[in-house]
Amino acid sequence: MAAAVVGVLAIGAGGAYLLWGRTPARPPAAHPPTSSASVTTTPTAPATGGTASGTPTVSPTASGAPGGYHVVHDVKGFTLAVPDGWQRDERPTGVFYTSADSRNLLQIFQITESGLTPQRALEQASQGLAGNPGYQQISLGPVPGPSGSSGAQLVYAYDSDRLGIRVQAVDTAFAAADGRQFAVLVLGPAADWPRQQETEHLALQSFSPTS
Repeated sequence: MAAAVVGVLAIGAGGAYLLWGRTPARPPAAHPPTSSASVTTTPTAPATGGTASGTPTVSPTASGAPGGYHVVHDVKGFTLAVPDGWQRDERPTGVFYTSADSRNLLQIFQITESGLTPQRALEQASQGLAGNPGYQQISLGPVPGPSGSSGAQLVYAYDSDRLGIRVQAVDTAFAAADGRQFAVLVLGPAADWPRQQETEHLALQSFSPTS
């Protein structure tokens, strides 16, 4: 797998698990943001659930996020909605928002490799993921990005050794309105699908780059 793949550039091919959904050897840190990696959040009301198709049924609040989610203005240069109660953790492979039980995560990573398209980034990601136990590429293809620009989306599943369950993830790579490319990934238990799809949809719907 080429070293230019998103996430691989920072830590090498052997450590690509973070972006591409391999669960880490230890649970992600669950602690408030530090002053050097802080976020500004806008709280909302409790969640009301979603549909089986993954399209949210919750209504936006005054903050712009639906119930059960809040908007974060991250110091790494983006704004988006994340589930309430998920804690921020910054690593070489991006910014993570992780549930208290470490079974669900949302990852945001900037693609900086010149000439690497969203489609090609996810093709290489799927190739790298193939070594996971029970890996299955469920779908991979073009989708519109949050700004209407070109993007691609990969849906996959595999058996997580650490969690002892099958997990399923959706990973979307796209060009933002300011020209930067990002990848947004949501991973959780396969039995909870399409909850990951709902979280991804809301994150992308609310995504905007910031300076």
